[in-house]
Amino acid sequence: MARWNLLRVQDVRDAYRLIGECRDVGYDPALWHPRMSEGLSRLIGAPMVSGGEGRWLRPTRPIKPLTAFAVGFDPRGQERLLAYRRESGPVHDPIYTALQHMSGRLLTHTRRQLVRDADWYRSVAFNQYRRPGGVDHQLTSIYQVSDDGAISGIGVNRAIGERDFSPREQQLLSFFHQEIGGLIRRSLVSGMEPGPGKLSPRLRQTLACLLEGDSEQQVAARLGLSRPTTHQYVIALYRHFNVRSRAQLLAHVIKRMGGGGWKRLPPAPEDAF
Repeated sequence: MARWNLLRVQDVRDAYRLIGECRDVGYDPALWHPRMSEGLSRLIGAPMVSGGEGRWLRPTRPIKPLTAFAVGFDPRGQERLLAYRRESGPVHDPIYTALQHMSGRLLTHTRRQLVRDADWYRSVAFNQYRRPGGVDHQLTSIYQVSDDGAISGIGVNRAIGERDFSPREQQLLSFFHQEIGGLIRRSLVSGMEPGPGKLSPRLRQTLACLLEGDSEQQVAARLGLSRPTTHQYVIALYRHFNVRSRAQLLAHVIKRMGGGGWKRLPPAPEDAF
């Protein structure tokens, strides 16, 4: 392989620097996903980056996207990307059809390595979703986060008429995804982890009291509830966050919401539930 196609020391340094920036805001996927995308756009030299998390039990089950992010698309490209997601684009996309039958915890391939030009340029995936948004070449990376089929997906894109991705850029994305993928659900909170956003107002109040150090008895007094009702709310919080103790609950929520972020839980009306 020619030297200009080899991963460089500076590439590795830049990748680790970006990973560090993502970890700084790793308590919130709505922060670290865009930070990662913007950094990858510069690192790889691709104006458009998209991806997300989901479940994919290859080769027997189709991909099931559950969260999504994107940067760099113009309004037309963004509209087509939303339509692609809404209409289950990945399930029928020849790129993901090819990946479906490949093994490995980490897969990083250019579109041309997965789909021939002749097939690609007459596919629905290109003509209905990519072409109208001015998007052509794609470098796709899938990392299996856990044995239950949870995955992280990253797609970096170039516009129609721009060059394809080089072997060095493919290696760089693969290296980056290998390193950052291993941090998801650890120092980087997954977008699929349960959060406080879907809690009822009364459960949010209960959680806020617990985070301030109140016992169940103190929560009951503050919220004007009976002890049995308060205990049922606490158990409901355990179920929601998939934890088994108060210590696990507090550790999970503080990790997910970051330094003091839990204090911004919006107040709920006194008669809420």
